[in-house]
Amino acid sequence: MTDPLRQLDLARAGVSTIIWATGFSLDYGWLKVDAFDDSGRPAHQRGISTEPGVYFLGLPWQSRRGSSFIWGGWHDARFIADHIATQRKYLAYHDAARPVPEGA
Repeated sequence: MTDPLRQLDLARAGVSTIIWATGFSLDYGWLKVDAFDDSGRPAHQRGISTEPGVYFLGLPWQSRRGSSFIWGGWHDARFIADHIATQRKYLAYHDAARPVPEGA
């Protein structure tokens, strides 16, 4: 990249989810969230971060040996996509079940 984007106001840009897919090297320095362990590695369960809305893909042994390869990452991608869909359904249900205040 000749002109990389170095800053982005996620809320202003309408970004509510981040899926981190690794490339040739790891650089999490720009990601200012509480999603890493004491060694600087992503804190996650099968790619679901400890930080809401932050996800990881392509990590070594994320769920299986092939997780860090293009041909093997689809298992993890599907798992994370299913998780996000479930979370969205839950939030939609939760919002719909919330009582509407009088006068609103």
